[in-house]
Amino acid sequence: MFLFASGWASFLDEANSCYSKGKIPEAVTLYKKAIRSGENPTLCYFNLANAYYRMDSVAQAVVYYKASLTDAPEFFKGRLNLAVACYALDEIAECITYATQALMLDPDNRKALLTIAAAYRKARAYPEAIVAFERLSRRFPEMEEPIAALGEMYRELDDPNEAVRWFEQYPQTGKNYPEALLFLAEISETNNDLVRARYYLRKSFEKDTTKQWTYYRLVILDEKAGNVLCALEEAEEGVERFPRFSEIALLAGTIAFKLEKFDKARRYFKIASDNGSAHGVIGLSNVRSRLHEE
Repeated sequence: MFLFASGWASFLDEANSCYSKGKIPEAVTLYKKAIRSGENPTLCYFNLANAYYRMDSVAQAVVYYKASLTDAPEFFKGRLNLAVACYALDEIAECITYATQALMLDPDNRKALLTIAAAYRKARAYPEAIVAFERLSRRFPEMEEPIAALGEMYRELDDPNEAVRWFEQYPQTGKNYPEALLFLAEISETNNDLVRARYYLRKSFEKDTTKQWTYYRLVILDEKAGNVLCALEEAEEGVERFPRFSEIALLAGTIAFKLEKFDKARRYFKIASDNGSAHGVIGLSNVRSRLHEE
């Protein structure tokens, strides 16, 4: 949110000072006094709206953002913040209207472009959202959000080639790069390209080795590809990495059982059971039954 300063020694100055110090309720009281005393109405209403937004009173913020435009219809920041507040209230049609008006005043504003693109996407107006996100990506190629959004939308539109094209552009230094790799893995698996799917999964896990479910999916993929011995080795390593993750222990036990490696199966089912897995208990019972039969 934006905050304007004023040269007046007034309620507005006092309010701005309180706002800057995080004393938001006090700022609200002072902004209202400033309005009653006839100080700059546009700035008073705008800053009051910002204060209400900070207090999570978004509906109140909308009221005062609109009031800030009464005497200044071409007030860009008023229209932009109004669009953002409408988005927060899920008033998407109004958000698009005000964001469009803001862009007429500042066509290349980053926040306005992102707001209208997100609003179109939320409204499931995919053609308009794609145009907006592509425009944003061209204008600000360093941004991660447009690339991720375009990849996700094309995936939702069942256009895997375009989805892959965008996800592969996601910067490796981006905060959601591991998630982009997971999307690429899912698309590859859907296309039955298990080698590529495994490559993306492995790369995603290397970027964030805390993601136990990513590792779990690696094991599943090995098993799905028929690399059962490799899957068992991966699962065993997974148990070492994540000793309290019952699902990986259960998976290791299940694969070992299929390979008739019953000592290993019993060990891993026991680990799964000790970590609260009911299926681990069932697995132990199955191992006992099998060994008794033999």
